[in-house]
Amino acid sequence: MARTAAVRSATAGAASHWPVKPIGFDVNQCGFAPRSSTAYRHGVSRQRIDLTSHCHTSQLRTCGLFDSVLHVVLPRHRPLGLARRRMNPPVYRPLVDLSTMEERHIILRYRLDRATIHELCAQLEPALMSPIRQPTGIPPLVQVLSVLHFLASGSFQTTVAMSSGMSQPMFSKILSRVLSALTKYMRSYIIFPEEGDLATVKADFYALGHIPNIIGAIDGTHVALVPPKDDEQVYRNRKSYHSMNVQVVCLADQYISHVNAKFPGSVHDADVMRNSSIPYVMEQLQRHCVWLIGDSGYPNLPWLLTPVRNPRTRAEEQYNEAHG
Repeated sequence: MARTAAVRSATAGAASHWPVKPIGFDVNQCGFAPRSSTAYRHGVSRQRIDLTSHCHTSQLRTCGLFDSVLHVVLPRHRPLGLARRRMNPPVYRPLVDLSTMEERHIILRYRLDRATIHELCAQLEPALMSPIRQPTGIPPLVQVLSVLHFLASGSFQTTVAMSSGMSQPMFSKILSRVLSALTKYMRSYIIFPEEGDLATVKADFYALGHIPNIIGAIDGTHVALVPPKDDEQVYRNRKSYHSMNVQVVCLADQYISHVNAKFPGSVHDADVMRNSSIPYVMEQLQRHCVWLIGDSGYPNLPWLLTPVRNPRTRAEEQYNEAHG
């Protein structure tokens, strides 16, 4: 009864401040006091609280009406207009810890060693930490590791996401962001040897097979994919699965110096090379007497050395052995 009297007193005191005829407002209609509550049984929620369209929140606070209702009827609740609900930020619990993994397991899972992964993460971190783009709660290292695992395994997004401790929609966003960041920095790392680097590159290849003036090894690799429905046959390679025929040139230390990923799996290695920038680049370097080496799938060109198809002499056999 004391609580009811307090509300009535507050209502009566506030009525003298209102210049126009009030409008009825029932607390129960807003869900503040359910019918089963003690406040409702004592008649508090039936008390008519007078409001007007001319009375602002500041006036209501001045007259003490809201405070009386909140402290008497709802001591543990606050109206939506007075305070925002505090939302706890999502907490990411990582399932991937690079520090606890052995080096061989890291290379097997991500195709990169520990030092290279940390270097790559440091390079990409500014792009992944953007306040607009950053997926909430996912550290940049985990973003990079999850994408590397996806690219290395060729698995499904759902599988990689679960193993990394995130949802598939979140991983899909991370995949797009990390790939965009990798593409941005790609030209800083994939660089064909320039004239000032030729001597070092040739020396490295000569140490491998004692063939002089080699500056790169060229080949194609098929990356499997799900083809588009309209051009399904174009992506089917000679081994009867769908792929992209990706041309790669690498140095003696397996450093990639050129990549061409424009052609579907049905295109032959030689045709991919002819339609790439490699012929133009090598023709410009011919004054330095340098060559690429490639397998028998490529034609024998002034700047491209391929194996002898039918070796007849010991020298030709030794050349093929060194070439292989």
